[in-house]
Amino acid sequence: MPGGNKRINIFLLLLTVLLCFGCGYLFRQTTAVPSKLKDETIELFTADDTGELLSHKSEAPEEEKASAQVSPLPSAAPTATPVLIKASPEASSGIWTSSGSSWMFMVNGAPYTGWLTDTDGKKYFFDSNGIMQTGWVEDNGKRYFMDLDGIMQTGIITTGGKSYELLSDGSLKGYQPEKEQKKEVQKDTKASKQTKTSKEKPVKKEKKYVALTFDDGPSSFTDRLLDCLEKNKAKATFFMVGKEIEYFSDEVKRMKKLGCELGNHTYSHADLTGLSPEDISSEIGAVDNLLMELTGQGASVVRPPYGSVNSTVKSVVGTPMILWSIDTLDWKSQDPQEIAEIVRSQTEDGSIILLHDIFSTSVDAAEIFIPEMIKEGYQFVTVHELAKINGIELQTGTTYSDLKKQS
Repeated sequence: MPGGNKRINIFLLLLTVLLCFGCGYLFRQTTAVPSKLKDETIELFTADDTGELLSHKSEAPEEEKASAQVSPLPSAAPTATPVLIKASPEASSGIWTSSGSSWMFMVNGAPYTGWLTDTDGKKYFFDSNGIMQTGWVEDNGKRYFMDLDGIMQTGIITTGGKSYELLSDGSLKGYQPEKEQKKEVQKDTKASKQTKTSKEKPVKKEKKYVALTFDDGPSSFTDRLLDCLEKNKAKATFFMVGKEIEYFSDEVKRMKKLGCELGNHTYSHADLTGLSPEDISSEIGAVDNLLMELTGQGASVVRPPYGSVNSTVKSVVGTPMILWSIDTLDWKSQDPQEIAEIVRSQTEDGSIILLHDIFSTSVDAAEIFIPEMIKEGYQFVTVHELAKINGIELQTGTTYSDLKKQS
């Protein structure tokens, strides 16, 4: 029937709508949070017991696994621990400055003393007056070697024709100062006994006069040198730098007291041949003024730095200019035995010997050869005394390389 069919269709339509609403509600409850695909990683979120979201990554493809096995990640642990040399606290705040021919390290306007590790990791030693040391240095019962730049050395070194082993801290291996001194005492005692028991009569030797000269000082070693001169009744001529005189005034006064000769080596150790007449006069005059204030007299002789002289220098300098006949090269070898041997083997009557009292090794050498050569008939006198003994009248503006007796 037409009417009956119409009611059935309406009923089916309502049933269909109700089913659709029911399915929609069901599907919405089963997927609370959607999945996300990000950078080829699937992130699935679920809720744990605390309500926090947990992330899970999908397993890597087989190709990526193989790649990971061929190129593993580097280890985070280092394979070696580098050794770092820590700079001294003062290294970054100080400044290097020259003092005549020497170097000092100034911190807040005062000279630094003792050991210093600079910012580049190199180690230096400054004496009690702040002068940078070169050659052999003794400190706290150990011996160290500093090269010509003042840098402490380690490992095997060769100096004076001999090789030495320096430990990692720079100290000389096997150095035992007390034992070495005992050996020397025993050696001297033995030699003394042999001399006393000898039946040979001493041979009287003719005296030979020489001038011992020291450049670039005074320094912290000069007082020890003066002790040696006084003990052996010897004299020397000191060609001094003005900048050093200001630091070691007591040593200058003692020189004069002992009868040594005061010489001029310019105020700043300048090469006079490159200066104007006015500047030459200033370099020489500044030293004479300092000596006048300390001793009441200026320098009686001049030694131009580096031995450099020209016609301008000769015309301006108002005193004799003294060079040398024996260059010990003490600044280069810094080996006391080698320096002493050069003096012993090359010296003759009228010689002028060149050394530098700014090196402890040069003073060490003087303490060796002065008493030995006096026993051999040598006498150490000042430059003017040597000239007078050998009948030479020193002239202003004239250079002298030796003062041998005139024939």
